[in-house]
Amino acid sequence: MPLLTTRALNRATLARQSLLDRAGTPVLDAVGHLCGLQAQEPQEPFVGLWSRLGSFDPAELSALLTGRRVVRTHLMRRTVHLVTAGDALAWRARHDAMLRQRVLGVYRREL
Repeated sequence: MPLLTTRALNRATLARQSLLDRAGTPVLDAVGHLCGLQAQEPQEPFVGLWSRLGSFDPAELSALLTGRRVVRTHLMRRTVHLVTAGDALAWRARHDAMLRQRVLGVYRREL
């Protein structure tokens, strides 16, 4: 099996994340493909998708959020991510113990 050069690995990573060429993918499909976007601040997923999708319409993401087809929730690294509703349901159970431990570690005395 051939080894990837550092440059080839870099380019493959950027391509997989739609950062080389702006994709023509629908917003919901892009969020699912990316397995979540950083969303600590409300505008971050809009910028992240605008930089990846050729015909990104912010109203489409707003509609998906309002319709609860994508959600902002605490997941990976205990930070807020934008994920599809299906991914949020599937992944929340896997992340719940870590998130619960974090809350108890920080707020145990107050609880």
